Amino acid sequence: MARSGMTIRNPEELTRVLLQLPAAVSESALRQASAAGARIVLEEARLRAPVGTKRYIRKGKPHIPGLLKREGILMFYREEDSLTGVRSTYGITWSKDAFYGRFVEHGTSRMPAQPHLRPAYDARRTAAAEAVAAVIQEKVREATR
Repeated sequence: MARSGMTIRNPEELTRVLLQLPAAVSESALRQASAAGARIVLEEARLRAPVGTKRYIRKGKPHIPGLLKREGILMFYREEDSLTGVRSTYGITWSKDAFYGRFVEHGTSRMPAQPHLRPAYDARRTAAAEAVAAVIQEKVREATR
């Protein structure tokens, strides 16, 4: 058995802090942290979304340019990819009204791709990771007070 030169001066305080940590890493805290990171990528994707040049009518409803940028990109909780208390996953996709977002992102046989989701992720993934870490650190601080 290895010997350690570490001495714990206040074991009661250490025990108290360790008992409070599960609250800091609860499902709620995990979701808040991952949502904070996803929100940063979502905002960047909305900034990068291209805006069309003409109005069109679909199913009798007029659509004005800019729908994809204004309200066509959504953030959602991916329950099937999440593991309670271990991993919380959010996705970013297009709304039903902006179904054409996938064609804009990936292109078609007649239209070149105008990517905005992947470049948004690439540009802001470090900031998203920092936001996740900041929320987790705040939850740990709150739990250990």
